[in-house]
Amino acid sequence: MEIKNHTYVFQNKIIIVFFSKINTMTYPVLETERLILRQLTSNDAEDLFEYFSLDEVMEYYDLETFRTLEDAQKIIRHFNTEFEKGKGFRWGLELKSEKKVIGTCGYHNWFPDHSRAEIGYELNPKFWRNSYMKEAILPILIYGFESMRLHRVDAFIDPSNISSEKLLQSLNFKEEGTLRDYFFEKGKFVDAKIFGLINE
Repeated sequence: MEIKNHTYVFQNKIIIVFFSKINTMTYPVLETERLILRQLTSNDAEDLFEYFSLDEVMEYYDLETFRTLEDAQKIIRHFNTEFEKGKGFRWGLELKSEKKVIGTCGYHNWFPDHSRAEIGYELNPKFWRNSYMKEAILPILIYGFESMRLHRVDAFIDPSNISSEKLLQSLNFKEEGTLRDYFFEKGKFVDAKIFGLINE
């Protein structure tokens, strides 16, 4: 795999991004100071199960709390199938110091014809409040704008998810409104706040 080093200035910060040669057969690998963002494999199932089995993580997820390791294997297969179908990317966030996947982040509902995609993410609670997700999202946004040629990135969050709202605002996403009863999750309709970031 050919790895290239690119330096960008993004939101007044210098970000160094390493990513693989882009073609239809390779998964982009991004790297930050503390993280390697890479494709998930079946070997990561235990790391994902560790936090997907927690109710506090699944509170805002349209999935039931994981009960078995096979649940983690299924979501890994789902993420990779979405990549194979050209619908998006979901990176595993590997913490360099522990060689452990502590979360995932990436694009789904990618519409190349409209130059837009949605971003989603989650993180193991053991690693909350250490700015890991912001560190991961920055190169993912750069990759989206530079390599996927996105013009717009959307984020839909639960109105009560204050931490996620603050994260998006810190990345210059703009709140654009609340969509009433927008999702049907776990047997009920729920509202969604929509945030957008434009590549200007």
